[in-house]
Amino acid sequence: MNTDHQVHLPTEIVLEIVRFVAANDDEDRQGTLYACCLISRQWYSAAVAFLYEDPRLDVGQAFQKFTTTICPSISARRSKLNLGCLVRRLDLGRLVHHSSNSRTARLLGRVKENLEVFIAPRVSFSVASIPALSKCLKLRHLDLALVGDPIPITLLEKSLRNLHQLISLRLPQFTSFTVPEETQLRLPPHLERLQISGSFSQSTVSFCSWPSSLKSLTLLNCVDLSVSSLGAILSTPLLSDTLKSLTISYANRGLQPESITMIPVFLPGLLLLNVPGDLVEESFFDLLNTLSPPVALQTLELDHPCSDPSLNFEASSLLTALHRGLSNLLSIGFSQTFVTDQTFLEHEDIDDVLLQRTTENSSLLPGVYYF
Repeated sequence: MNTDHQVHLPTEIVLEIVRFVAANDDEDRQGTLYACCLISRQWYSAAVAFLYEDPRLDVGQAFQKFTTTICPSISARRSKLNLGCLVRRLDLGRLVHHSSNSRTARLLGRVKENLEVFIAPRVSFSVASIPALSKCLKLRHLDLALVGDPIPITLLEKSLRNLHQLISLRLPQFTSFTVPEETQLRLPPHLERLQISGSFSQSTVSFCSWPSSLKSLTLLNCVDLSVSSLGAILSTPLLSDTLKSLTISYANRGLQPESITMIPVFLPGLLLLNVPGDLVEESFFDLLNTLSPPVALQTLELDHPCSDPSLNFEASSLLTALHRGLSNLLSIGFSQTFVTDQTFLEHEDIDDVLLQRTTENSSLLPGVYYF
């Protein structure tokens, strides 16, 4: 009796198996999905979309093989399958010298149809890629933070203006916002999260059209965040109405304690504020206590310091503010840099006050935490 026969599974079962494999975000995911594609035509049909939707390209020759398949040379035989339309997330952030400016531009042109997430590489993304990027109309998350080549903000702004599904944008680290006077910069209309880096003039910021959907702003590696420069950004009336989260990294130049002190005045509706801990002084809490009604702030994070590894305010000032200007605060985070035996004991008193507060937000736990 011949027992050599092929076992056939219903397509529904095969799909469930493939979905299970694809849900595992580990090193073996891509190799396992590739193995699934080799089993049979049925398995290939079920697994190929998952294989290409989020390719891992930083291991071995993966990037070269991927680009050869997606955008082969003119002389190569082209596949009848449009595999580029299956790519939804393209992460080139870990690549160094794997690509070139022209190759990245060609690759974007081939995956533009359904691309939702793009993380650009440092050395092989340039002005040449902008036209292809502007055609990725389904893009939702765009990360250009690693890009080393300067890209004119006017060119970048025009290319992104029509990306109506874009909700998260990290600008290149050397972005220059210096543009001719009266030039209106329009950010993508439905943008919710924005990271700004580089340099900008106060006049340029005043002519920037901030989207009414913007909820989160991060300032990182900015050349000048002095009181006047930061004030030019935060004093925008629209931001006061919409912004709920503000992060100001220690990796900014020109930061002063006065820059931090004025934030609650300009943005009383903030729910989360993350700033360098050593720039928060007594004046920050003194000003908070004069505001009526109290600010809406629920989470305050005192992050890595700019220079001084110690806090420049008394714990008693923070405790007083918790009953006045920070009466809505639910949690406060301290960078591990500021934790000593003495401050740990002081934080226990702060923690006791916060733990007595209730919240309707189940994802936000009251109290003191460290990061």
